Amino acid sequence: MTDRWWAAVLVYPAPLYAGLLALDHFWTGELLFPIGFCLALGFGSLTGFGLVRRSIWVWGGRLGLVIVGLVPLAYGSFVAGDLLDLATGITLGAPFLWLEYAWRDNASPGARVLSLELTLLVGILALATISVPSTTGSAGGQFLQALETVLSNQVHGVAAVLGGTAPASMPLETTLDVTYVGLGGLAFAGVVLPWASPRTALDEPLPWSWLRRHPPTAPSRHISEELGLRPGQRQALATRTLPHPPEAMLSPGFGALLMAAVIVTGFLVLAVSAPSFALLVLVLGTVGAVVAVALVLSRRLAPLGGLSA
Repeated sequence: MTDRWWAAVLVYPAPLYAGLLALDHFWTGELLFPIGFCLALGFGSLTGFGLVRRSIWVWGGRLGLVIVGLVPLAYGSFVAGDLLDLATGITLGAPFLWLEYAWRDNASPGARVLSLELTLLVGILALATISVPSTTGSAGGQFLQALETVLSNQVHGVAAVLGGTAPASMPLETTLDVTYVGLGGLAFAGVVLPWASPRTALDEPLPWSWLRRHPPTAPSRHISEELGLRPGQRQALATRTLPHPPEAMLSPGFGALLMAAVIVTGFLVLAVSAPSFALLVLVLGTVGAVVAVALVLSRRLAPLGGLSA
């Protein structure tokens, strides 16, 4: 099992929420539609938490599910019935097949961000299909037609904007689910928080704890003469080096990350409740941040002193 299970707990709710909403909206009683969703969810969870480790089983299962899931996109007008329901259910649960890369230790930062972005995009598409008027047919057919309508309207809307005219419809722009936005923020935190954990250049974790277990000892100003340092160097090291490893309640940089998360969350709430006022706050906040950074960078660094004596 991955040692970042807590990150998985933060990442999972967003795609699960969007998938279950779409599943509940389009389901007409056929069993294969939710079964396909559960197959993608279950297999992705088994591989993500390390319960299935052999490469042949992992990639073989993924390939099989992807092939079945691509059926509605390639032959949607020729396939109907149970096979279409199973395929669209797998398509709806497809984000869980790559979601593990959002928190895996051996995944690169680019892979983690890309995994999260694709997951949130599929979730937005699933939520956008809910607003499309219902049609007749099975659950898989309705979902596929709604997805086609959303993509078609979005493409035509973008083309209209590029042509300088007002778009008739922009489904992905008008789709707003405050709960999904909040869960997306949790998913983003699940991807970013592991980077706040202190690590070496070889990506080996360094020890840190949430709480102090032992109070730090009083710093000693005695520097051994066996080091062969000059008096000025010993004095400088004695005033700047502590004889115990650094201990902190939080990992380095966690406070700044937490403050940034609070600011972003507050801005999202403001943007939903008062969009016009949020734009003014964004402009003033940007100007204030630029001025604050300029003031910090304009300060002189304190001289080291004593090391050259």
